[in-house]
Amino acid sequence: MSVANKMRAILNLTNHKIPDLAECLNMSNQGVRNKFSRDSFSVADLIKICDVLNCELSIKTRDGQIVYLCMDDLKQEPNNNANQEEN
Repeated sequence: MSVANKMRAILNLTNHKIPDLAECLNMSNQGVRNKFSRDSFSVADLIKICDVLNCELSIKTRDGQIVYLCMDDLKQEPNNNANQEEN
């Protein structure tokens, strides 16, 4: 099953619509529909969508470990080198 089909199923289960996703992705409804038709969601898109749909996004590694992705993963870490002075 494609990612787009899985997202459609979750939309149906959670009673959300394309405009809900368009708003969270800061896109037009047509832009989101294009992502569905092309099955072209980025990881950042999926994290944002899962946040709106109140579900989790996880990746299962081949050795069985599960990595959960959330909105905090989209935040950039501050550049610690910017505050360090050269010797």
